[in-house]
Amino acid sequence: MGNPYPTRRAVSPRLVELGRFLMARRAEVPPARVGLPDAGKRRTPGLRREEVALLAGVGVSWYTWIEQGRAENVSGEVLDSIANVLQLDENQRLYLRQLAGVQAVPPLPVSSPQADSMRPFVENWWPSPAYIADHAWNVVVANPAAEALLAMEDDQRDGCGRPYNVLREFFTSEHVREAYPRWKQVAPTVVARFRSQAAQHIDGPAIPDLVRELSSTSRYFAELWERHEVLEDSCGPEFFRHREVGDLHFTRATLDFTRRIAMRMTVFLPTPGTGTEAALSKLSHVTLSRRMNSLVPACESR
Repeated sequence: MGNPYPTRRAVSPRLVELGRFLMARRAEVPPARVGLPDAGKRRTPGLRREEVALLAGVGVSWYTWIEQGRAENVSGEVLDSIANVLQLDENQRLYLRQLAGVQAVPPLPVSSPQADSMRPFVENWWPSPAYIADHAWNVVVANPAAEALLAMEDDQRDGCGRPYNVLREFFTSEHVREAYPRWKQVAPTVVARFRSQAAQHIDGPAIPDLVRELSSTSRYFAELWERHEVLEDSCGPEFFRHREVGDLHFTRATLDFTRRIAMRMTVFLPTPGTGTEAALSKLSHVTLSRRMNSLVPACESR
């Protein structure tokens, strides 16, 4: 619960905001909503401090310190108890924890947004490659340039209907391995980037299942995973080779959506002076031509 009589120090702006947030939410909860008798008109709306403290199992003095912005060591358990009394939603609960400086990782979403709703984000980067993946690196949607660059269409034809997973395909797909001229050297950074991001969601089943699968199918992955190395996943250089347009040099940038949906968009920006922009232009024509050709039999069969 923390010390109910903290040493007097300069008040933190975050803790002041936390106190004001609690007061605002407290004023929105009528006593009847939490099972308290309605004792008539009150000077101020909502619950009293004493009532919140009683229902949350917190000392009145300690709760008062929290609202005054002086509770520097308030625990996540106390905050969650208060959040339950005030009937805060998940975003509000996480905001409360963030202000207090305690762990505020959202749970994984029950369902992900539909691919069609995410498609405009990646299409706007065309002809540069871009894709959106979930917390376990399953691709939700990709533009044609990313599909061509990472051999997504090839591996979907060879696969069994599972989503294209960036980590799985990197270690198990010959098509993807061909796309990385320096595959052996790149592999450690891929695993370290994945581990860094996976730490936020290690309690869910998807990541442990994927790690077990790849550890059993790829000895090199198993070796790299046991190194326990981590790398920031925000940006870095990427070098690809496409069988029809040659070498492509990029700067990879990874952009987070809200943590509530646990998705990230990865875009590949052409490196100036490498001829990549011209190669991407050629790749776009090749990709579009292939797509048009694939539609012809369907049209002729009607």
